[in-house]
Amino acid sequence: MAIAASAFAKELYGVVAARHSKDHPLIGMIERGELTHEQLLGFAVQFYQLFPKVFPKPIAALYGRCPDDFDIEKHLLENVIEEGTGQVSGSASHRDLFIDFARVLGLTAEALDAAEPLPETAALLNWRDVLFYQRPWIEAMASQGYALEGTAAERMRRIVRGLRTHYEIPQEGMGYWTVHIEVEDEHGSVGEMAVERFAKTDEQQSAVRDAVQRTLDAFWLFFDGVKRCYVDEDPTYSRWRDWLRANTSTRS
Repeated sequence: MAIAASAFAKELYGVVAARHSKDHPLIGMIERGELTHEQLLGFAVQFYQLFPKVFPKPIAALYGRCPDDFDIEKHLLENVIEEGTGQVSGSASHRDLFIDFARVLGLTAEALDAAEPLPETAALLNWRDVLFYQRPWIEAMASQGYALEGTAAERMRRIVRGLRTHYEIPQEGMGYWTVHIEVEDEHGSVGEMAVERFAKTDEQQSAVRDAVQRTLDAFWLFFDGVKRCYVDEDPTYSRWRDWLRANTSTRS
């Protein structure tokens, strides 16, 4: 039986807390400075595939499919503008900010664009495409608001601590990570608003709960894949490591 929409919106935060990407071992390794430079490069290459390379198109898809709701439409439009231009935060496009970070590490924009996603990266990208373009809008909106952008600020804080403390990333390379701490709490909050307004029936709430959980699981598996490839050096992932070494200037 459906529960009050506001109570359901709050319940989803518990679902997120049980599988929050900030708690993944790889994030802890970055925070503690335990990754080598090459392993950090591998993380950067794969993370680029998820967000900087394709945004703001996925948010634009949510905007284009949004039901008539002025508040949510305005929020999504501002998100598209911020991701694509940086005008809201007074910075630059988030893709450009990430490329600044990558260049500090020894990665070119051309290398980032040419990189092959790991199977786990591709799985999350494919699941997001299904959500955003095929599944009901509220499932996509909730997954974005709770499981993806909604988890960004806490994850970014741990990454920022590690990059500043252990990897000596200069300020010009930190913009991508710091701007998301500033803007993503607000971006993520629209998920709760959307759920309160558009997930009222038992069927809708069940589908939203499942979509958020599946997105959290797929995101966790993304980090599993990065760790398996670049940290654990699973031999079945050797071609991704070989490509990285051939296309970047690495140091231990």
